[in-house]
Amino acid sequence: ADGPIFPPPYRPWRTSPPGHLKSFGHQRPPDGPVRPYIDRFLHPVDFWENHVKNKLPLVYRNAISRSPAIKLWTDEYLFKKYGNLDVLVERKVENRSYSPRRMVLKGFLNQYKKEDIYVVSVLPDAMRPEVQTNLWIGSGGTSSIVHFDADHNFHCLVHGRKDFMMIHHRYYKYLYFKQNDPGSGSGYSKINVNKIDMKKYPLLSRVPWTYATLRAGDCIFIPGGYIHQVRSYNRSISVTTLFSPTSFFNSSGCEDLDMGYLPMSEAPIHWTYKEGDRTIDLGYKNVEVIRNNLIEPFLEKPNRRVYLKNFLRFSTGLSDSWQIDEREVFQKYLNINGKGYYTKEDIVNLPIENLKGIGRAMEDPAGPLEPAPKIEWEELLRESLAREEEERRKGGIGADEDERENEDEDELFNDDDNEEIGDDGEDNENQERTQHSHQEL
Repeated sequence: ADGPIFPPPYRPWRTSPPGHLKSFGHQRPPDGPVRPYIDRFLHPVDFWENHVKNKLPLVYRNAISRSPAIKLWTDEYLFKKYGNLDVLVERKVENRSYSPRRMVLKGFLNQYKKEDIYVVSVLPDAMRPEVQTNLWIGSGGTSSIVHFDADHNFHCLVHGRKDFMMIHHRYYKYLYFKQNDPGSGSGYSKINVNKIDMKKYPLLSRVPWTYATLRAGDCIFIPGGYIHQVRSYNRSISVTTLFSPTSFFNSSGCEDLDMGYLPMSEAPIHWTYKEGDRTIDLGYKNVEVIRNNLIEPFLEKPNRRVYLKNFLRFSTGLSDSWQIDEREVFQKYLNINGKGYYTKEDIVNLPIENLKGIGRAMEDPAGPLEPAPKIEWEELLRESLAREEEERRKGGIGADEDERENEDEDELFNDDDNEEIGDDGEDNENQERTQHSHQEL
């Protein structure tokens, strides 16, 4: 009832080659499900040893079932409590060349069942006591491209259903990625996941995959670099928590760990958003990765001093798309106490806000900088309905015409031969009305 059969049935006799012009997943059967853990969490040391270190995904069933958002986050609740907060909005069918737009949440909630849009945004600070970090909201029909990301990711479902297809990075070369460097932070495939041309991309048949279906309360761990594709079908809300891959794990403090529920408002989150912020900081580098990048020049000479001329030499290795002049970055964020240079100790102790400033300077913002207009949607809807009523009253839609329409509908629904035609006509009429209302809004 909540979507199609998943994983899709493998029927190689229906197309040649198998899965040709079908959606991704029909080209070969899965190897099995992603390993689940039901109603329990791994200890951090076990999680590191068995999954994070070797980059193996897992599914936690009922992981966030105690989160208040599971029961609270209806559209009405979100509209009333958080409607004035800004979010970033993208198209349902993922397109990496499309720039997100910025909307107030109540505007999105009024439109997302009519437009092909969904929210992919930093979770506003005001919402964090009820759940986790990055926020995704859609009405269904969303489909990601085949891709991988740099960071480890816990993706948790608050409402609805999502299906995941998971592929080990060792099969990168069979997936026709646009990203030329397989060691880069992220990349995506050029295949059309909704209609795969197996004659053009025959190597896809060599790619084994596993699967997972998430429902409300479930979480999946997607290791950094692990290739995946995601689909949803009806209204869904999910949240993600990202953390950087490292080659080591410090288990100090894990001995007497309380494994109880902890709201994300009590966790140290680097990239956040609160109402009134100029930017919604989605997609920027982990600030500790930036710190490590700045420490690299000290590996050979730990006691050196880095002056402006030194910084300018290696700043091109930090970013090839600086948003502001590197001289300004040095003076604003790195010239500690006006000394004219910085040391390794300065970088180790550099405040988080300085690192975030450098991160914003290194790459384009994820969405528009200007806040979304604060549209009074309820008033706008009332005015629109009042105009329609006034047009009806003045004779825009007469009573006789309404009567004739009703008679026509009765005839159509009483005539079995015309039933299908009548349904189509009614759908077209509804679509025209919806389009008209949308244009007014």
